[in-house]
Amino acid sequence: MNGLRHRVRRFAPLCACGLLVLSASLLHAHHASAPFYDNSREVEVEGEITEVLWQNPHIRFTLRDDEGRDWDIETTSVSVLSRWGLDEDVVEVGSRVRLAGRPGRLSDTAMWVSNMLLPTGQEVLLSSRPRWSDDTIGEDLRGEVAAAPELGLFRVWTSAGRLWNNNYPLTEFARTARAGWDPIADEPTANCAPKGMAFIMENPYPMEFVDEGDRILLYIEEYDLVRTIHMTAAGLPANPEPNLLGHSVGYWEGDTLVVDTTHINYPHFDKTGIPQTEDVRNLERFTVNEEGSRLEYSVTVTDPAIFTEPVVMTKTWAYRPGETINPYDCQSWSAE
Repeated sequence: MNGLRHRVRRFAPLCACGLLVLSASLLHAHHASAPFYDNSREVEVEGEITEVLWQNPHIRFTLRDDEGRDWDIETTSVSVLSRWGLDEDVVEVGSRVRLAGRPGRLSDTAMWVSNMLLPTGQEVLLSSRPRWSDDTIGEDLRGEVAAAPELGLFRVWTSAGRLWNNNYPLTEFARTARAGWDPIADEPTANCAPKGMAFIMENPYPMEFVDEGDRILLYIEEYDLVRTIHMTAAGLPANPEPNLLGHSVGYWEGDTLVVDTTHINYPHFDKTGIPQTEDVRNLERFTVNEEGSRLEYSVTVTDPAIFTEPVVMTKTWAYRPGETINPYDCQSWSAE
């Protein structure tokens, strides 16, 4: 049965969570950053780091500026920065730093930080280009994309593209639901709520296919999820219990793995307010390219209550030797 479980035999602790106890001002219950920050502007602030929380889904800390104001600072995940050679030691309490990033929409003292200048004059790149210094910290450690046709499907793949767009043939029901969507109050991944199908396939982290004969396991780093793809009908229930990843049955068309997933009870199609019903059906195709360097993916989503016709989405993963599936260990934030 598809489900949620930790891959205990392979996961090891990645970070020291609970580094510091955060003030109430830092405890926000959300995951996606876009609704909370203004992408059209950049601001800078200088001050002293006073608190740090180094964990997924986003790293957070506080900074006290020269006017005595406390800033709530947020940036990308541990999963991303660990692959850039950065750990919690890069952000030390008591350090005076300069920050640049996108300002908050709901607060004048909130920021999604992209650049950090340390007292040493070194600049920490948080998924950004240098702003103040050529002496930078943060280097992509994942290795180059490589050809390996002999490996086939069963290996770790690195996300190399996006899945979603905004050109969906919505029904009147879906348009009405989307119009009433509040991107802050209705955020689907608040408090580390995991994504379901097919939303989880847009995630930016690695995934790994493991062949177990009568089934294929798909390990997904985000939320430590595992999908089970049944490759034989023997012993399958006639009416599987719905769950957020659904019930997946696979078969081969030549070298392409085709996966038919039904019995999905996840209520969100995506993060923009498009709902989905339990009648949704996902037909996926996974094909390794001829050079063995990329995995081409398509999913056809059929949900008559939501779409007036089937929706086809595509995405690509790349093969980077040495890439691993790391523990995500999402930590929720809830106001006291």
